[in-house]
Amino acid sequence: MLAEVGGLGFIGLFLSVVVTGGPLGNFIGDISEEFLGDEELVGHQDRFPLQDLLPTLFHLSRISQLLETFEFLHTFFFEVGILFFVIAGLVVGAVLKEVSELSKISELALDADGDGEVTLDELADGLDVESMIIDLNGDGVIDEYEIAEALKVVASRQGSAVSSELSMTDTDRAGECLVIRERMIEQRGLPESFQIEDYFAEIFGQELKKKVELSPVTWIPLIPLIAIANSVDLTRDVVSAASSNAFDSCGFFYATPWVLYSAVMLQVISVTWSTYNFWKMATVKRMLLPTLVKGSLPDEAMLLPPMYEDNELKAKFDSSPSIFASIERFFSEGGADTHPPRNKHEELFGAVGSQFKQVFGDSIQFHTWMSVALITYSTTQILLRDASALYSGTTSGNVDSIVPEMAVWGLFTASNIFQLSLAPTTFLNYCFVIGVEEYTKNSLLEKLAFEAECVVPKPPVLSNVAQVVEGGEALAAVKEATEEKEVVETN
Repeated sequence: MLAEVGGLGFIGLFLSVVVTGGPLGNFIGDISEEFLGDEELVGHQDRFPLQDLLPTLFHLSRISQLLETFEFLHTFFFEVGILFFVIAGLVVGAVLKEVSELSKISELALDADGDGEVTLDELADGLDVESMIIDLNGDGVIDEYEIAEALKVVASRQGSAVSSELSMTDTDRAGECLVIRERMIEQRGLPESFQIEDYFAEIFGQELKKKVELSPVTWIPLIPLIAIANSVDLTRDVVSAASSNAFDSCGFFYATPWVLYSAVMLQVISVTWSTYNFWKMATVKRMLLPTLVKGSLPDEAMLLPPMYEDNELKAKFDSSPSIFASIERFFSEGGADTHPPRNKHEELFGAVGSQFKQVFGDSIQFHTWMSVALITYSTTQILLRDASALYSGTTSGNVDSIVPEMAVWGLFTASNIFQLSLAPTTFLNYCFVIGVEEYTKNSLLEKLAFEAECVVPKPPVLSNVAQVVEGGEALAAVKEATEEKEVVETN
């Protein structure tokens, strides 16, 4: 990201030193006069009071139309790049805050009653898990049928995945991580000192690094967006909001039907895109989370498998509804047809198949990028210009449409800001989805275990689901298998 920002900064420096006031200035002016007609485009204090906020656009005493157009594109790209970098920083901040909260809660959960051992019952109590009858026939053995029925009861109690995510607290999210931690310890023989927040922090860092890397291709979609929006200016011989006659376009973004309808359609696409990313990550994550249940009697909490391991629940699950299935196939070059799922985990990804990680990683990145571009254009090219026109009392442009134009594009900007507010949670859930179950990073687990000065034993061979509940101990069969493996700690 710093490379992109540095590159754009270098272009600005080159324009100022070599072109605007340097040896290429006259050459550019001659070209502009020959093909575009020589224009005197000067920033005036009385025409644009907000010019002090955008000094790079007004430092010329006389500039050709061609050079000003180039300056506008360069400045716009630079602003988008800077804002994207800021948004990435906010995502980093949100992730670090989340990891910090996980660390605090995890430390407490490791020994809730101070006895040196954390139990499933303590975890269930801390997460306010509802009680239910697990052992249906009362024989003390939890069989496959009873586990399947318990999973169906839990599934029936769950509400909307989107509303659950929006209302989720830091404690709730930490609880999700702790049940994942418990399952990892049981399945992979990890030591009780294993800290799940360190595991997810590593994944967050690796994926976030990829999301802030921008290839040249990333800039291409901005070109048609700028062309549509800037058509209002060009039809009135205005280059941008920095032009001396910029007020001539005020109100016409709203008064020009095809421009207004295009902007509305773009917002509909953007909102749908953002909501779908958010919903997809939340629903897939829910299917992958281990299911913590609490029996009707004390000391009967147990950790059931994730819901995707139940064939009936998985068959009913659809993460690619309606037209979205076709869209996923298009962007994944055939989706599940050409890239079929390799395991039950990937079957949850729907039409995108085994391309989920790449396709939705790019989807989150590009949507964030587009939202930033829309916010930048709406504020710098429309809202600030309209506000300046109202402040100066100008009679240029479509005066009657200026206020409605500010209201509509202000609403668009608020919508894009809201969509960006969903990005951190969407990204966190994406990291959960690609970091658990079949996608567990075994090498990372071993690295973290080594750094904690312990050796991770090979995962125990677990029996298919029959588990015994005796004396309040859940998953006795799994624990029995785990206890056969020693955790070697070195001081």
